[in-house]
Amino acid sequence: MTLEDFLLEGAQPQYADAVRTIAERWSALFAPQDLASLNDENLYATLTTRLEGDDLDDAVRLLVASDLSSLAWWRGPEVPPEVRTRLSRLTRSVLTRISDGLDMAPRQLPASRLRRAHVLFVGTLMDPAHSPSGGAIDYAAALALDPKVDRLEIVHSGDLTDPMRAYIRERLGGFPASRGLAFISTVDNPDFLAGILGRGPCTFHVWCEPALSPVISVANRLGPTLMFTCADEAPVQYADVFWYYQTPETIRALWDVQGAPPAFAGNYVQSLSGPCLDSPPPEPIPRPEVGLDPDAFVIATVGNRLGVEMDEAFITGMELAVRDQPNCVWMVVGGLPEYLSDACRQVLGPRFLHIPYASPLDRLMTTVDVFANPFRRGGGNSANLALGAGAAVLSLKFGDVSALIPESFIAETPEEYFRYLSFLIESPELLSAVKAEQFQHNARMRDQKAFLANLQKMVRLAGERYAARQGGARLSDTVFAPRGVLAAAI
Repeated sequence: MTLEDFLLEGAQPQYADAVRTIAERWSALFAPQDLASLNDENLYATLTTRLEGDDLDDAVRLLVASDLSSLAWWRGPEVPPEVRTRLSRLTRSVLTRISDGLDMAPRQLPASRLRRAHVLFVGTLMDPAHSPSGGAIDYAAALALDPKVDRLEIVHSGDLTDPMRAYIRERLGGFPASRGLAFISTVDNPDFLAGILGRGPCTFHVWCEPALSPVISVANRLGPTLMFTCADEAPVQYADVFWYYQTPETIRALWDVQGAPPAFAGNYVQSLSGPCLDSPPPEPIPRPEVGLDPDAFVIATVGNRLGVEMDEAFITGMELAVRDQPNCVWMVVGGLPEYLSDACRQVLGPRFLHIPYASPLDRLMTTVDVFANPFRRGGGNSANLALGAGAAVLSLKFGDVSALIPESFIAETPEEYFRYLSFLIESPELLSAVKAEQFQHNARMRDQKAFLANLQKMVRLAGERYAARQGGARLSDTVFAPRGVLAAAI
């Protein structure tokens, strides 16, 4: 079997071309004997050991480490925890060297200017339905609510699609021309950082920029940085403020296991709201239009990578929960391998409905009673749409979705998860109460004025922390310095 054939095994079809590119890159970078014995059990450990050698450039280490992270999402399996810790340690050391290598004198920046000028690093803007892309514009729109903000620059890679341009007009079209709004393509402007610096001090925001993008390690020397975190992943690059919806205690436990420096969890801030299009509930779709009985109890599972994300424990549990309930339908939305959809249909018959693609997804979610999240780290956007449409959401106690619902609805184990599901199926009163409580919780998270207030506090805190680390002095001399050395320096 060739390397390409091996990597394509189990890969989601929409990522096949990207997986082939990885296979070509590895074949060019490594000797055949380095790759000959790869299998699902040793893939990550073998390549990580290779990256830890002394004969590779740092750029190659970052590139291959990024490939490994992508493969975990695109084809599985998950990166083993001990290997993830090794990769994090390795890439963090590389990126810290990049940050420390920036030849600049520490500088104290005017706090008033930092609160008026903002630069967002947002990765690739693909489509408004792609949650990182739509969320980037929603994030900018929240900052734009502040009339004192007079400079807003969004740094992205690649071209803007027509749907993205339309969404930008919808969300940011009211930003006055007298205030500086700009979209900067890193492809078209390779010296974009020089231009940003030339326009004066600013606060940097990191929203779904690739985790190993070196631009983050340059930015954290140039000004205060805020970074959105998700998927239970400990960041590998420094920011003055990390933020998400999880509690600080949850984040501290997650990041400590992954070997992140204590200073990272110390910089974490919980936000009780986030960027989104704060709109009324979507217009309902009549169930018969999508092949559902009006009186059915509808359970939905949604995702772009369900062939990877739905493990045997989840699928078996769902089949057992539904097959003995004549009124239940399990509606799976998103691409599925044919063998998997056929197997589910064989067991559940008409109580299984597969919809490969749905647009708009928020309207489809109005037909749903319970959004059953697989045992995965992602899924936050589809769960958020389900909550906004009035569905109840079930999640295990990890991953993005667990941060979007009240703790009383989070299951500790798969067994508890399916007990909760049975309770909701069998008790209309409980289902109604859960829907109402979760809807109100979600409404608070969608409050954009509250999110702006949170952002303003985090921007001030980031500025204070930037000043405390001597205006962008080397991270190894401040953030990562021994406590005694740092105290003496400050």
